[in-house]
Amino acid sequence: MRSENMKKILKQILKYYLKLITKIVLFIHRPTIIAIAGATNKTFVKNRVKQTLQKNGFNVRANPKNFNTEIGLPLAILYLSSGYNYYRKWLPIIFKALLTIFQTNFPKYLVLELGVSNIGDMNYLLTIIKPKVTIITDITSKYLEGFNDMDQLVGEYQILAKKTNSREILILNNDNSRVKTLSNNASAQKIFFGFHPDSNPRVVSVKRGDRGEIATTTHDGKQETYTLDRFGQHHVYALMVSLIINKYFPYEENKKKKFSKKQD
Repeated sequence: MRSENMKKILKQILKYYLKLITKIVLFIHRPTIIAIAGATNKTFVKNRVKQTLQKNGFNVRANPKNFNTEIGLPLAILYLSSGYNYYRKWLPIIFKALLTIFQTNFPKYLVLELGVSNIGDMNYLLTIIKPKVTIITDITSKYLEGFNDMDQLVGEYQILAKKTNSREILILNNDNSRVKTLSNNASAQKIFFGFHPDSNPRVVSVKRGDRGEIATTTHDGKQETYTLDRFGQHHVYALMVSLIINKYFPYEENKKKKFSKKQD
């Protein structure tokens, strides 16, 4: 019994130590944070967003593996491995965490999954990060074990939507009714993607090719066809999100360059 209590105490100490180091690092480097939440498809969307930003020439870091919880999220930001249940493995990680404060090549963008399994998880994660962009892929009963009902689970995502402020971007899956309701009382700029007619970008059609899905989309009135190298609707949704990211971030960077040229 004492051993179990000691483990809980040590875990709490580790949790708050990593949080403190992470907040210091984020304060120093001030990266743009793109947060991705949802019951499924977070990893596919994360990878697609990361690839899109990298293709546009940005320095990007994303969660390795499934580091998206109260301890995993700081490890992802600091780019450290986990000691899991081996206390000896945590000792060098604790020391390396301190050294990350002095990093010189910290990424400009962080693409981070946020995982929730209990009430209060989202509030805690948002004491660590402040997203510039929030993406919510879907809400299902897949991870309902830590909640009394769906309303409690949806409430975690409502917290995320509401805390994405009016100057930021909230990207929502327009085909999931629970996700759509998150736009209510959210002050951020809202963008809806999916098959639904009111989506922008919208999926017009999907057909199966030899090596993957062939998706035809409309985005800002322009129709395009994309050939994916994988099968499954979740990859089409990831494509939709990447189109939004591709639109906004290169635009902001190009605007800064144009402004700089005018100043010169």
